[in-house]
Amino acid sequence: MFRINHNILSINAQTNLFRTSNEMGKAMERLSTGLRINRAADDAAGLTISETMRSQIAGARQANQNISQAITLLQVADGGLDQIGSMLIRLKELATQAADDTLNTSNRSGISAEAQALITEIERIAESTAFNGVQLINSGGGSVGLTFYIGDGTAPYLSTAGLAVHTAGLAVRGVEFLPSGLGSIGGSPVNITVADFMTRASAEGLVSVADTAVYTLVSIRTELGAFQNRMERAQANIQTMVENTQNAESVVRDADFAAEASAYTRAQILVQSGASILAQANTLPFTALTLLQQ
Repeated sequence: MFRINHNILSINAQTNLFRTSNEMGKAMERLSTGLRINRAADDAAGLTISETMRSQIAGARQANQNISQAITLLQVADGGLDQIGSMLIRLKELATQAADDTLNTSNRSGISAEAQALITEIERIAESTAFNGVQLINSGGGSVGLTFYIGDGTAPYLSTAGLAVHTAGLAVRGVEFLPSGLGSIGGSPVNITVADFMTRASAEGLVSVADTAVYTLVSIRTELGAFQNRMERAQANIQTMVENTQNAESVVRDADFAAEASAYTRAQILVQSGASILAQANTLPFTALTLLQQ
């Protein structure tokens, strides 16, 4: 039966052509952007997962940068302490030399002058060793508290008492000396008095003082080294986390080019055939005219 007011076949062809055209458009969009999800409507649940992962990745990448800067800071502090340690060893050597009666007053004056220069340089290095304006060694005899943000910022689902999930703290024990040699290392008094180099008896007492100073400083460097090892392990962990999370986010959000190319080809064929069928459906009502011919 022919109907000319409503061409149902044409309407059906139009509906199918509209649907396949949309499918081809989406396939073209995914192939051009490389993303399976370009808007929330493409996959609402997948978008939630993807955006959460992206947030975590962004935080982790910045944390990785924070750790790199923290390691650099620790290396700057260790470098300053290394030089101070070398000078303390030299002071012990000078005290050992001055504790011998083979020296005269002139010899002791030379030793005292060198000791004075070393102590002055120890204090100068302690005051000038800094990272981005933050003093790392000189702390008035106390310690410099440092806190590094090394987590990805994602709210933890579980909390453990006494465990910082996103931060790591370190108290760098300081070094301070007056020109006279009165000072402290890590809060412990260390008095390498310059005047004591002028007599054998007083210099003998400085030997053990300088030796103690060396070991006290070494303990500070040991703490720094252990903390740096911790930072390096934290960095390796967060880099692995970034890699794996990025891979998971890619699975959710990125387009599979092989699948999308196949979908595009299918939709393209259907659009072309649908357009052809629509043209045929639009000509069918003209067949009704044959009924009017005599």
